[in-house]
Amino acid sequence: MDFVATDRKLFFSKNDARDPRLGDLVKTEPDGLDVAILGYPDDEGIRINGGREGAKLGPHEIRHWLYRTTPHGRRPLKTFADVGDISLLGSLEERLERARQNVATLLGKNIQLLTFGGGNDYAYADGMGFLDTHKDAKPLVINIDAHLDVRDLSRGLTSGTPFYRLLESKHEFEFVELGIQGQCNSAQHWDYVESKGGKIISLEEILDSGRSLSDFTVETLGDSLLRKRPAFVALDIDSLAWPYAMGSSASWPVGLDPAGLWSLLQLFFKRLDVRVFGIYEVSPPLDVAGGGTAKLAAQLAHSFLHHV
Repeated sequence: MDFVATDRKLFFSKNDARDPRLGDLVKTEPDGLDVAILGYPDDEGIRINGGREGAKLGPHEIRHWLYRTTPHGRRPLKTFADVGDISLLGSLEERLERARQNVATLLGKNIQLLTFGGGNDYAYADGMGFLDTHKDAKPLVINIDAHLDVRDLSRGLTSGTPFYRLLESKHEFEFVELGIQGQCNSAQHWDYVESKGGKIISLEEILDSGRSLSDFTVETLGDSLLRKRPAFVALDIDSLAWPYAMGSSASWPVGLDPAGLWSLLQLFFKRLDVRVFGIYEVSPPLDVAGGGTAKLAAQLAHSFLHHV
């Protein structure tokens, strides 16, 4: 595995044994631990797709806030290591393939993964590494996103192609797209997902239902999709409404809210065997002063580290 080590200055400490921070507890070698943290400081796929750049700084900024948090006083904390960032050598295609192989290697050690993007094109690397490792049981892939991200490869690899590539692979899996926004996706892309057997839960359906996000999702998917089995949960931060996630590549004023998303993720973490949780497209240069979007991503990562 070829990772670039995380800057140890990010491993924050108050140097107080009575007030530890995650920066005091993080390891750098994952063997024997519960979770490995991996970064993708790369937004070339966003640029190729015509999006706003800046997500290459996301992994650094999420870590900045995550390692300042305290362990939950009433919930057990998983053991975890920060294995660094993917090397940016080579073409985008080579980087994505290398990331895929590294993800599969880590998962093969029975380690869960928490990944920070970077462009949503890295959901392909996380997803394929996950599917490569879980061929025996039909696993579940959930994309929480404003966009379907099933553009074909006619314009090359972009942040809009990851789930097209997964669906065109030979792997069998169940697929859910959640929080999808009507103004962001063509009818052709919608039809493609459904033709592949994917389930789409749109933002409009959620809002029109008058139900909570968690209740509507369980009602729509049914318990059969929420039985205990391997899952990859991909979160594009632009699924959240713009006031909550200004620092994202492409958020809109109406979207998911953090409290509803929080409850849904806790449901997934509890009911599913989430092997990979990826957070993509946090873009610090587009954020408000104080890094609100990166802080939100850090809070969600913190909650994942406390679900055993």
